[in-house]
Amino acid sequence: MFLPKFTRLEGTMEHQAGRRGVVPLTVAVGILVAATALFAVLYVMKRSDIGRLAEQVGTTESSIADRTARVAAITSTVDDMKAEYSRLTTTNTELRACANAARDSIAAAQRSDRTGFDSAMAKAFINCRR
Repeated sequence: MFLPKFTRLEGTMEHQAGRRGVVPLTVAVGILVAATALFAVLYVMKRSDIGRLAEQVGTTESSIADRTARVAAITSTVDDMKAEYSRLTTTNTELRACANAARDSIAAAQRSDRTGFDSAMAKAFINCRR
């Protein structure tokens, strides 16, 4: 009878050894499941953040494109104004030369200076043609 008792004791030890291996395995599986859930939640949150950022980037790119077009239009206007300024400066210089020649001819006529008048009128004919 001693032998059957020993067999029973041996079976109980194996049973206890099996339980000791299951508990750490269960804990490890639980930790892995929790970590997987955590990573899944973090992944979904980051995907949402990426979606919002992509939308912001799109809005910013659209705004930049609008402003770039506006800057191009303003630059074109500035170039047109510079050309107009240059043309007006040239016209002003020409008109001043004409006005000076006309003023000189009037002054020479008031002084009865025939030579000065002829010289001033020659300048007026050259500078006042339009």
